[in-house]
Amino acid sequence: MVDNFGDAGVTYRLANAIIKKLPDAEIRLFTNGLEAFHALNSGIRPDMQIQKVNGIEFYSYDTLTEGFMEGYEIPKLVIEAFACHIPAAYYEKALDSDCLIINLDHLSAEDWIEGVHLKESLTGRKAKKYFFMPGFTELSGGIILGRSFSEEEIRSAREELCRFFKLDGDGLIGTIFTYEHDFTGFFSDILSSGRKVELIVFGEKSRKSFEPFINLQNEKIRIIFSDFISQEKYDDLLKTTDFNFVRGEDSWARACLSGKPFVWQSYFQKDNYQLVKVGAFNKYLERFYKDTKIFSEFSNYQTAFNDRSPQAKDNSLLFFLKHLETIESYNNELSKYLFKNCNLIKNLLFFAGSLKEL
Repeated sequence: MVDNFGDAGVTYRLANAIIKKLPDAEIRLFTNGLEAFHALNSGIRPDMQIQKVNGIEFYSYDTLTEGFMEGYEIPKLVIEAFACHIPAAYYEKALDSDCLIINLDHLSAEDWIEGVHLKESLTGRKAKKYFFMPGFTELSGGIILGRSFSEEEIRSAREELCRFFKLDGDGLIGTIFTYEHDFTGFFSDILSSGRKVELIVFGEKSRKSFEPFINLQNEKIRIIFSDFISQEKYDDLLKTTDFNFVRGEDSWARACLSGKPFVWQSYFQKDNYQLVKVGAFNKYLERFYKDTKIFSEFSNYQTAFNDRSPQAKDNSLLFFLKHLETIESYNNELSKYLFKNCNLIKNLLFFAGSLKEL
């Protein structure tokens, strides 16, 4: 169950990962935003209320009528993604069935999630319901992993990247996928660094943020506005670039797995609460950074980049560009840890299987 574009990418990735792990499983994905899934896969038609694509059945919320539910058999496992609130007709029938409901929450680096992970949420009915908290530690639910790349695969993928985006590839390559932001300082720092940088910019919000700089391009800095690309191509892209600016949840997790230098922009919240989330992630990252000065500079930059207070101003990006190789070595340790200890699909299916026979 999913109900908005921001969550669609994670849910689509989750469904594909489960079907890959359990190819004989029946997976039905209910959503009120088929348009978002169409953006992820053009084979998914937003005008079709029920359809099957790549082994996954997609249902519009509009199908959940009383008549439909009368003949619908509740599956053994129901995943409520990101507290989307399962439609009443479905939820009432599920509560009276012998099913397991997993409340899959948003990814977070905050310490408190470990205390909530796998705690039961009492339904007062026959069905059982548990919280499942994605995170970056062994005591959390983990993240959805991808595949690791060899050095040869990375070289080959970078060559393909340059062909696809028509890049020179003889300098730094970075990606930008953020919410609205004033990149004046960022752009000025790149120009003053003296390094050649080619930037691939994704998404409407990032594009609007970079449009003021289009006419300032020169032989040292180039901006490429990219159309939407597949999750698989984006994942490969993050592994082959020199640095990435990412946002939200799905691209954040992919950046962590990539092992490449990156800056994360959290979704903005009331009273600047996103800084709490960023602070928790900075605290988590510190364990992988041996150079305390570089970590301090990086965490200060990431915090300032997320600050929406009136007096907020970005720190200098120059330290980041200067220490890319060192930061990459630390982020590689982060990536190795995640691949070894934080497999969300494995954790989710093991927990579900320990309570119910799938």
